[in-house]
Amino acid sequence: MSKRGITEVLKCLKVALRGENIFQLRQLSSFGTVQKKNILYSAVCVERLPVITAKKSPTEDKFSQLLSNIELENSFKSDHEVRKEKEAIAGKKKRDIDEDEDGQGEGETETALDLQDTWYAEWKAFNPASRETDADIKNDKKSRERQLDSSLYLLVRQNIKGRDHWVLPQATWEDGETMRDTAERALSSVCGDVKVKFLGNSPCAVAKYDPPHEDDEQGIKLFFFKAWYKDGDVTPNQHFANDYVWVTRKELSDYCHQGYRKSLKKFLFDI
Repeated sequence: MSKRGITEVLKCLKVALRGENIFQLRQLSSFGTVQKKNILYSAVCVERLPVITAKKSPTEDKFSQLLSNIELENSFKSDHEVRKEKEAIAGKKKRDIDEDEDGQGEGETETALDLQDTWYAEWKAFNPASRETDADIKNDKKSRERQLDSSLYLLVRQNIKGRDHWVLPQATWEDGETMRDTAERALSSVCGDVKVKFLGNSPCAVAKYDPPHEDDEQGIKLFFFKAWYKDGDVTPNQHFANDYVWVTRKELSDYCHQGYRKSLKKFLFDI
C-alpha cells in the first residue's frame, strides 16, 4: 500500500473513533436522564404461609379416594393384621381342647381385638379443632389467625405523594444501600419489630410507574422482595403508615389499585 493510502486509512479510523465516542457520550447522557426521571423504591411482600391444608375440591377428593383404594388393594398385611389372624387360629385350637383346661393356662393378655377396641374408643373421643377461627367469624383482618388454609399478605396504608394507598411496606432507595438493604429498612421503619426470612438478595419482580402527567419529572421503579413471616406483631409507624391488614390474594382487589394489583399478581401464587 502506498503512503497516501495509509494516510487515508488513518483518517477514516480517526473519524470512526470520534463517532463512537460521541455515540457513547450520548448513551451516557440518556442514561443519566433516565436515572434522573425515576425514583427507586423497594417493597417487601411479607407472606404468612398456610397453617393447615386446603380443602379438597370434589375432583381431588375422588382422585384421593381412588389412590387410597389402589394402595389398599396392593398393600401387604400389617403386623397388627398378622397378629390378629394368628390369635384367631390359636383361639380356635384352644376351643377344641378339653374345656377342663380353660382358665388354667397363662394369665390374661391384651389381644389384637382388645387393642382395636381401645383405639376405637380413642378415635370416638377425639374432637378435631374447627377450621374456622374467631378471627374468621369476626372478619378481623388485623389478625394472622384467619384463613388458615391460605397464604396471607401484609398490606399497609402509606401516604404517597399526598394520598393514602394500600401497598406493601416500601421505602425509597438511599445512596450507599443495596435494594435488599432498602427493603429491610422499609419493613423495620414501617411495621416495627417484625421478624421475617427474606427469600434471596435479588428482587422477585420489578414494576415501573410513569408520571401521571407529562409535566411530572420523575417516575417510579419499584423492586419487590419476598419474605416469609416468622414472628412479631405489626406496629405501624404513624410517620409512614396509619393502618395495616393481612389479606389473601383474592382480597387484594378490595384494597389495592388496579395497576398495583396487576403487578402483585405476577408473583403471588396460592399454594
